[in-house]
Amino acid sequence: MEEEKYIQEKVGNRNPFQVPEGYFDTFADQLMASLPERQPRAKRVWLRPLRYAAAVVCVFALGAMAWFALSSSPDVHQPVQAEAVQVSSDAEFEAAADYVMLDNSDIYACLSDE
Repeated sequence: MEEEKYIQEKVGNRNPFQVPEGYFDTFADQLMASLPERQPRAKRVWLRPLRYAAAVVCVFALGAMAWFALSSSPDVHQPVQAEAVQVSSDAEFEAAADYVMLDNSDIYACLSDE
C-alpha cells in the first residue's frame, strides 16, 4: 500500500502513454500497404458434391466389406462346444482343472448338474 501511495505522489493520475497526432488517420493505409498482394482464387464449389459422393461410396464399400467378412466367417455365429475329457487320476484331474482354469465352485457346479 505504501508503494502505491509513493507512485501516485510521484506520477499522479496522469497517463504516461500517448499516441502520436494523426497516427490512426493513416494506420489502415499503412497496414494495407505492408500486407503482401494476393490473387483472389475462385472457390471450387463444384468439387464439394463430388467429395461428398466419394465419401459416401467409401463408407458404403467399407461397410459392405465388413458385412461380407463377418457373415462368411463360420466362427462368429457358432458357439464353441467343449469336448468331454476322461480323467483317470487325481493328478490328471488337477492338471485339467488348471488348464481350463476351474476353481472349486465351478467344479462343484459341474458335478452337481449331473
